Amino acid sequence: MALGLPDLVDDDLLLRPPCLADVPDIARICRDPDIERFTRVPSPYTEDDARQFVELAAAALADGSGAHLLVVDRRDDRVLGAVGLSIDDRDWSGELGYWVAPDARRRQVATRASRLLLRFGFGELELGYVMLWAAAVNAGSNGVARALGFTHEGTSREAMLDGPTGDRSAPRGDANLWGLRPDELT
Repeated sequence: MALGLPDLVDDDLLLRPPCLADVPDIARICRDPDIERFTRVPSPYTEDDARQFVELAAAALADGSGAHLLVVDRRDDRVLGAVGLSIDDRDWSGELGYWVAPDARRRQVATRASRLLLRFGFGELELGYVMLWAAAVNAGSNGVARALGFTHEGTSREAMLDGPTGDRSAPRGDANLWGLRPDELT
């Protein structure tokens, strides 16, 4: 079942599906070393990868398996980041993920965008639980989880690479699992 998105707006932020015109910006931003280190984006990130992301986002909305959206500045449509909610319709739960462009960090972009998407997930989609994985050494992502009301549910030892996706020479690092129920969102 296709997901119908309401307007997801918070002051100067707008969440919207990515389109082909966004490919150069997505590719440029996803080459950032911190995004490559702390997310599962391909590395090195190419414009072909960005096109695949646009296609994946459209397909997920169409089949109801997720909402993977860009966070843009409402004034000039500049890409500030991305936020995604993958949906498991077997138990009406989800997994949240996000990345933020280097020049948009420390402006609460991830927190505000995630809050908008989580309100949609808990409200209109009636999800009962959302999880978030964050590298234990990624203070920013763990801070976003806390700010949104997530509960730290555990740490998986050496659960992820501490480096670009697929780089088997990168050291392994711990991953924090965060969980959120509808009445806990702040």
